[in-house]
This record gives sequence, C-alpha cells and structure tokens, in this order.
Amino acid sequence: MLSLGPYKFSPISLRCYKEQRWHTIECIGQVSLQNIGPGVEHIDLEGIIYPQLHFNDLVDMRESQVKQIPHILAQASGFIFGHFVITHIEEKLRFFLPSGLPRKIEFSLSLKRYVLPYSRE
Repeated sequence: MLSLGPYKFSPISLRCYKEQRWHTIECIGQVSLQNIGPGVEHIDLEGIIYPQLHFNDLVDMRESQVKQIPHILAQASGFIFGHFVITHIEEKLRFFLPSGLPRKIEFSLSLKRYVLPYSRE
C-alpha cells in the first residue's frame, strides 16, 4: 500500500529511476564528459481503483496535478520516499455498469521528486 498525500492505493508495479547529468566538452582531438550532478528522480507506477470505493481519487489527483501540489509519497510500512509532484496521469476505464460508470479503473502515474527549498532531500 502506498499513499501520495491523501490518496491511498495498492500499486501493481512501481519503477524508480534517477539519472546522472553529464555535459559534453569539446576538446581538440577528443570529446570529454563532465559530471554536473544528479538528475531528477522519477517514479512510474500502475494501479487499480474500484470507483465504488474511491470514486473521486483520480479526479482529485488530476486537480492536484493541475495545481502543481507536491505530496509526500510513503509506504504503509512507514518508509517515506520524499515529496513528489504528479507529471502524468493515464487511466483506462473497464467493465461498465448500465448507468455508464466503470466498475474498474486501471491507472498509471508518473511522478518526479520535488525538493523543497532549503531542504536536504
């Protein structure tokens, strides 16, 4: 179980990656690389929401994405990943009720680490 601020869900998959930034320096007869520090940490995850339990969660997540609000990403065990912002939300609606509402929503989130000013994250 994960929580991203007020949103709780069980991911099906979670992928983390962080890049190192390298600048190319043109020299006579050769090319050199200069490490200019760590890049942004990314987390991509996929999950399932059953709307009858958490109907407005994805709507609220989209609103949070538009408002650019950073949230704390944490595991149920207490491990805190840090502050993250939502950069991409994708959803797939499945198994519709006669009213047109979906019984199941598969979703994917892309998150980027948000470092608070003056913090040591």
